[in-house]
Amino acid sequence: MLGEPIAITDIREIAEVDRVRRAVFGGVVSAPTKHLGEAETCVLITMRREFHDSVWITDDRSAGAFARRRGITTKETFDLVKKAVVGGLVSAVDGHELLGRMVAAGRYLHRVSTRPEDLMR
Repeated sequence: MLGEPIAITDIREIAEVDRVRRAVFGGVVSAPTKHLGEAETCVLITMRREFHDSVWITDDRSAGAFARRRGITTKETFDLVKKAVVGGLVSAVDGHELLGRMVAAGRYLHRVSTRPEDLMR
């Protein structure tokens, strides 16, 4: 469903992933996979032409801010639920309840709806 995994094998991309992971996201040598996904995503979108029009979905405030500064279109979970409501895929009540359940389950969301109507505009 998601297609083949994207491998980063180019030495320049690998170096940039490591730089971004450590310098931007605070990754450390003792935890080599911490922030790796964010760094890889950012590098792929900025360095590979075929991904330049990609949209990055993250609720990590600092990762989203960094991506926006790099010119990457960035959306949050709230934006996706809102789009689903406006597109008629889910009701505003169900979308609002979903966001609330995510927060209650310990998931950090940068933005949430305070009422179902917030998802309709």
